[in-house]
Amino acid sequence: MNSPAEPPIAAAPLARLKTRIAALAAALDSVPWLLPLLSFGWGWASFLLMRRGEDFARMLALLAFIGWPWLLAEPYLRKYLQNKMPGNLTDLALNFIGQSVQQELLFFSLPLILGATQLHVGQILFAVIAIIAALISTIDPLYNRHVAGRPILSLAFHSYCSWLAALVVLPMVIHVPLERALPYALIFVVAWLLITMPRSLPLLPDFRRRIIWAGSCLLVPFLVWMLRDNIPAAGLSVREATITQTIHELTPGAPVQTVRASDLQQGVVAFVSIRAPMGVAQSVIFEWRHGATQERIAAEIHGARKSGWRTWSRKQNFPAGSTGQWTVDVLTPGGQLIKRLTFNVE
Repeated sequence: MNSPAEPPIAAAPLARLKTRIAALAAALDSVPWLLPLLSFGWGWASFLLMRRGEDFARMLALLAFIGWPWLLAEPYLRKYLQNKMPGNLTDLALNFIGQSVQQELLFFSLPLILGATQLHVGQILFAVIAIIAALISTIDPLYNRHVAGRPILSLAFHSYCSWLAALVVLPMVIHVPLERALPYALIFVVAWLLITMPRSLPLLPDFRRRIIWAGSCLLVPFLVWMLRDNIPAAGLSVREATITQTIHELTPGAPVQTVRASDLQQGVVAFVSIRAPMGVAQSVIFEWRHGATQERIAAEIHGARKSGWRTWSRKQNFPAGSTGQWTVDVLTPGGQLIKRLTFNVE
């Protein structure tokens, strides 16, 4: 009598791997807020350590950035694994890993975004969108039904997370100035969307939707670039900022809110101390504005100083009719607002 055929030896490790993945997913599903809380704490730790000049913050950012290639490779890895290991478990495992990576990147980025957000409508809206995206990634019914369950929306959500990760982490990991990190991040995402276009277009049911998706892949990054002044300068944190009329050896004098017109000949100083990522040499622009009057003065800061890099801009040549409110915006060369200062002339 023939004995029953034994299962292939290779099937045993595969079965154990599936069992372990299912067990891990079940364990994490029982504590759904664990990963977001850990990632959020990770992001705050990196933010606080960066302000203190610790090299450990760069290591945290590097570990967070490891998730970025996963988001880029996931569509192709999914197709490969579905051919090798077809079944619902493969999709569930990939969805779980993708969602976990998105949570980690979003919650890691949030403290750096919030720490750089100014009282500016566009920047506040940007931060709110990032918070909403992070919350969506943690609410399983919402995420699984409306994101993971819709391939194109899932691809768009992947794109947003990967762009945000590149925007926040590039300056910390490879010392890219912020005005370069933003276009680099957009270029990476657009290139990735174009590469995945042959895979994404067949997922749409009709020609009109395919045209809309293809156009959006180019139009949305262009709009983001045009509205770049609404993006917080994540990674730069202002330690001190004041308007004064005197400065001595990079120490500002008493802050002033109002300057008499007769005292303008002494000049007005806009002083800031900005903490930048370690190793980054970052240009900043002081933009003085009063009505139609505008003057831009460039300066440069360097990272890794615990108390922040101290720099200032002095304006002495004031035109006639200078009374009223003046605004001094400290900007990146790309137009991202770092700090806004105001004073009045009477």
